[in-house]
Amino acid sequence: MSKKLFAFVIGGTGMLESVCHWLTEEGYDVYVVHRDRTKFEAMRLRGKHPDKLYSVAVDYHDDEALQIKLQEIIKIKGNCPDLIVSWIHNSAPNALPTILKEVSKRKEPWKLIHVQGSSSFFVKENTSVPEPCEYRRVYLGFVLDNENSRWLTHEEIANGVIKVIKQDYRETVIGTLKPWNKRPS
Repeated sequence: MSKKLFAFVIGGTGMLESVCHWLTEEGYDVYVVHRDRTKFEAMRLRGKHPDKLYSVAVDYHDDEALQIKLQEIIKIKGNCPDLIVSWIHNSAPNALPTILKEVSKRKEPWKLIHVQGSSSFFVKENTSVPEPCEYRRVYLGFVLDNENSRWLTHEEIANGVIKVIKQDYRETVIGTLKPWNKRPS
């Protein structure tokens, strides 16, 4: 019997909702980090496979609570996630390292899709990941239409992240970052 794939998604009740639904269609059990149970339940019921979406009710700003939740999930599943899709605001600088510490116990290869805001492109932080991790970085840009610009929609972001997962891009920008002075205010 083959083991069931599982993913851990941070940002899945917002801009990565369609990613969560797509992952369930690809056979993953998807554990979604969220703070709002009502929002999670509504998101879960919009998908074709609500039985494959699991609640991880925790504020990722709380490192200890996040660590405990992830430990509980790993114990239930009997393994670390095969895939982590992470959209974490800069206001929680310890969240991703906390997650990576727990997942570092995994010996088999796994992927981290690290979604970051547009300004992170120019900083190029050094994200240290465990040895078997296949690290993928996604920058969120903007859309330029003639002289007007706008931020990406949730659907554009989700479609871009899905493309990164399918095509296995190491680093990509969804939308554009140039010219930077044309970004939306």
